[in-house]
Amino acid sequence: MLRVVRFDSFAPSKRQRRQFDCGEPSLNEWLATRARQSLASRDAVTYLLIDSSPDAPCIAGYYAMSSGSIARKDVPATVARRAPERIPAVLLGRFAIDVAYQGQGLGADLLAMALRQAVEAGALIGARVLFLYAVSEQAREFSLHHDFDPSPVHRLLLMRDLRTIAASIEAAEQETIDHPDTGP
Repeated sequence: MLRVVRFDSFAPSKRQRRQFDCGEPSLNEWLATRARQSLASRDAVTYLLIDSSPDAPCIAGYYAMSSGSIARKDVPATVARRAPERIPAVLLGRFAIDVAYQGQGLGADLLAMALRQAVEAGALIGARVLFLYAVSEQAREFSLHHDFDPSPVHRLLLMRDLRTIAASIEAAEQETIDHPDTGP
């Protein structure tokens, strides 16, 4: 069974954090050594995708988010229109799936949860955009596939307008209401 929990709710052991391997050393190391400190200092909140198998629970994936801002010149014109020089934002600072769980659609599911939380955070604190810096070409392609827009000035900087995300979520929820699952 897979579930998403806040880092501090699960309190993973050092062993559990060190066993995580997404294939990107910087993301592995950050989870192992910085996630706890970032939460304690309120720099970022990390959410873990936990595989609660009976043997021993393990971390199947994670993401970390924080508040931030982005320069108006760094965003597409549709986001920059009538925006302040520093646009309030939600930063998706880290995002990774363990190699043992890759290729199963879990990245898309975990991203959907992060998008929903970004919209909620943006509504609470005032933010216009969700942005991230892709750590690799593969991460960039994943983000582009999931409707992130590239920055006009930085190749690895990608973003999505929180209003567009909110509209997509609302449309998906309406579709569920209009067409409930009638399966067995």
